Amino acid sequence: MEIDDDTYSGRNLVKQDFHRSNRPSKCVTVCLGLLCVVLLAGNVGQVIFYMLCPNNWRKFETSCYFVSTTEKNWAESRKACIAVGADLVSIESRQEQVFVNGILNAGQQVWIGLTDSYTEGVWKWVDGTSVTTTYWQPGQPNSYGGDQDCGEFVQKSSLGEWNDEGCSHDQAWICEK
Repeated sequence: MEIDDDTYSGRNLVKQDFHRSNRPSKCVTVCLGLLCVVLLAGNVGQVIFYMLCPNNWRKFETSCYFVSTTEKNWAESRKACIAVGADLVSIESRQEQVFVNGILNAGQQVWIGLTDSYTEGVWKWVDGTSVTTTYWQPGQPNSYGGDQDCGEFVQKSSLGEWNDEGCSHDQAWICEK
């Protein structure tokens, strides 16, 4: 009887085991490859979403900003922002303050999403969050005449400042989305 060296040495078994163990690794490789493609496509989609702003809007970090060219009171300005899927700007960092100041004309005053109309002296953003960092002009807010419950941004120097103003005053505004 002749002995097949491959059978005797177990090479057929080794080859067969190798082919069996190779199938799962191919499947894993394909699955990981597809997962990478899906994640990459998702990240590219996010990048494109965060990179694009509508016409006449300006980009900063993950938000888009619109400075109006018309004037309205604070409540009507807020309605105009909401109508385009935004709200009056809420300034949450020094970098954002500098950015907003930089997109305004020299000396321009615009409505921002700041109010103490619910509780006098307690300033909140339009989304209900408390103000943590402020850029008030010296002596502000002062509720001059007892009726200054809305916040405005005053373009000034490199940082800009805030002032409290009567909400019925007509001026430009800034939306953020």
